[in-house]
Amino acid sequence: MLSLSFTIREARPTDWHQIYELYNSLPLEDLYMRFFCLHRFSEEEAKRLVTLNDHVTIVVEVAGRIIGEGSLYNTGEFSLVVAPDFRGYGIGTEIVKTLIEKAKQLKMKKIFFYVLRDNIPMIRIGKKLGFKFIEEEGELMGYLEL
Repeated sequence: MLSLSFTIREARPTDWHQIYELYNSLPLEDLYMRFFCLHRFSEEEAKRLVTLNDHVTIVVEVAGRIIGEGSLYNTGEFSLVVAPDFRGYGIGTEIVKTLIEKAKQLKMKKIFFYVLRDNIPMIRIGKKLGFKFIEEEGELMGYLEL
């Protein structure tokens, strides 16, 4: 694995614009993998990620630039995205590890994510971290009992 220095921290309200830019820099295929449809991320969605209290959002920074984001919702569901130029450094795995720790701190019983079968990198991360998978309406759900 390649080496890269990065920082993971909780998102701040002032991060919304960089999160917006991150999502809107993604190729359409990546947006499809994230949202299961072709979806352009709005400024309002970015603002909600850093202000609403039904979830925890973390960001990954490299040299002050947000290059990754992960959100853990009160239901235990989580999602993440990493900028294409920064994949292959283990950032996605570190985001999931951080979200698992957040879930444990919040006394959640399980954590889970939905993924399309074509999203091999996310499936690999899940398997590496001990997630079990079940098929649900053509998608996979990865879940981990905490």
